[in-house]
Amino acid sequence: MLWFAATVLGLVALPAFAVVVVLGLLVVLTVEPDTRHPHRGVAATPRNAVLAVLVTAAFVPVALGADALLGRVPFESAPLVLGTLAAVCVALPRLAQTREFPTPAVVGHRELILGVTGLVAGTRAYQAGEAAIALVVFAVVLPVVMVVRRVRLGACPPRRLGSRPRGLQAANLWLFLTVLAVAGLPGTFFVWRSYLPGAAPFVAAAFWVGLAAAAVLVAFPRPRISLTTNLLALLGTAVLVAQLVGTVGPPRDPVAIGLPHTGRWEAVSAGRSALVNNHWTLAVQRDAVDFVEIVDGRTFRGDGRRLEDFVIYGQPVLAVADGRITEAVDGLPDLPVGGYTRRDMAGNHLVLDIGGGHHVLYGHLQQGSVRVRVGEEVRRGEVIGRVGDSGNSGEPHLHLQVQNRPTFDVEDRSIRTSPMLFVDATVADPRRGDVVAPARAAR
Repeated sequence: MLWFAATVLGLVALPAFAVVVVLGLLVVLTVEPDTRHPHRGVAATPRNAVLAVLVTAAFVPVALGADALLGRVPFESAPLVLGTLAAVCVALPRLAQTREFPTPAVVGHRELILGVTGLVAGTRAYQAGEAAIALVVFAVVLPVVMVVRRVRLGACPPRRLGSRPRGLQAANLWLFLTVLAVAGLPGTFFVWRSYLPGAAPFVAAAFWVGLAAAAVLVAFPRPRISLTTNLLALLGTAVLVAQLVGTVGPPRDPVAIGLPHTGRWEAVSAGRSALVNNHWTLAVQRDAVDFVEIVDGRTFRGDGRRLEDFVIYGQPVLAVADGRITEAVDGLPDLPVGGYTRRDMAGNHLVLDIGGGHHVLYGHLQQGSVRVRVGEEVRRGEVIGRVGDSGNSGEPHLHLQVQNRPTFDVEDRSIRTSPMLFVDATVADPRRGDVVAPARAAR
């Protein structure tokens, strides 16, 4: 319980999905292995029906994410609430009743807990904007788990795939691994240049090697067909396909604006999918773009401990269109590198009314750099501030979004964003990893 409280409160630096996985494994260790009693499985009893209802009730807010909590709890409390509900989902299956069946059980007790853990962990990774991390971790850990289970529990030779049940299971798993591999293509791992500078090629290599190893191991099936594994694989395939479609699909009702800079900035978070945009699961910032500047494969020079080491820090920010300032915040401090806060998420920021019911939010500006005041008219290309590291920002970058409201508050449920198309730019509709510069500068 102490470990769970420390991780959910952020005292232990683990991604949200990792907290769920560790908790699920701890719960699993309190239950006898299914292989010791292959005929003992989860039974259809009134108690289990009640547990299923309770797990579903806890899971629905987890699946909806922070959007479901806006206006109901303070936003900074959302991770604690969602983490607690996720823990409830994982812990309740421990109380499920089991009984002996005349034939091998369809779902064992451990299998049920692991299945719920996998579902909740994947959901938390999606909602917390951790898809790029979760994909790599999953691809690296999966073949290790498969090898261990085949060594301990045995494996069938590839010729056993000729039987229909094992053949269908193998096809299902190969389909999932194929879609997972495709999910790594659309700039998904570019964000690792910020997470682990210089390690992006090694991260991508680990991903591909892990998937290849898992694909080979699928050809050596375990003796028992796993209903839970097959259901999770089908669900994972469907979710990833939906995300991939969103990644390549055209924008709906985009707003054309100019660039907020004159250099060669790169989109570290952009696009219409959780695979390439960490903002995607929160409606108030869904279509936002985060810009960084990269030199020699890194966002900073030197050791990256000081804000001044980051190439983009202090760079001028331009008005993307003619308009009027409707909100200006300039007094918040720039946080140390790696610092986060869910209070005043946008940090020092500006909101620019560009007409037609559209307003442009510039977030995480440098303290003291805002040059304009509320009500002031600005012209496209005018310098209105500088890039900083204020608010919920792990490192200096510019957060840009077009929204329907003249002010920004992460708890304002009425805020909705629109896709942006950058005019006179090398890339009009950027995704993660795209270099976006003025078109004239590229010629």
